[in-house]
This record gives sequence, C-alpha cells and structure tokens, in this order.
Amino acid sequence: MGKIDPEIFNRLRQLLTDVTGNDIEEVVPNADLEEDLGLDLDLDISRIVDRINKEFEIELNEKAVFKELTEESHHASVAELAKLVYDEHDLG
Repeated sequence: MGKIDPEIFNRLRQLLTDVTGNDIEEVVPNADLEEDLGLDLDLDISRIVDRINKEFEIELNEKAVFKELTEESHHASVAELAKLVYDEHDLG
C-alpha cells in the first residue's frame, strides 16, 4: 500500500480511538481492526462508516467498505481503512 495522508490518518486515528476506547498509541497503520483494536466488523462497520462519513464529509458505502476490508485483504488494518477514506475524500 502507498503512503498514508498524515492529516486523514490522524483524524481517522482519533475517530478510532473514540470508537474503540483504545489508547491512541495502539492505533497504528498496521493495527488489525479486529484483532488489535477489538472491533467486530460484522457488528461495528455501520457505526464506523457513519462516523467516518460525518467526520470527513464523504459518502463511503458500508457494504463496499466491509467487502474491501474482509474479502480483498486478509488484514483489515487501520492503513487499509485510511486508504478507503483517502480515496473517497480525494474524489470529493
């Protein structure tokens, strides 16, 4: 994966800290959303995408994000989520 936009990453990092209750130091690019941060993507994806859409004023599709994180990648990492946010934000 390419370079992560620092502004988007930092905003996403704070959002994930708020949602998960993890310390900000734990929310690193290679952290797995489920294994490292304790999310259950089956249950939490709707809430996360809703928060991301409000925070970044974008329109990520919950089903598309879930599919991308669970089918296209065996590692649903913070970096993968940041890339989806960046790509959508960049299109906006």
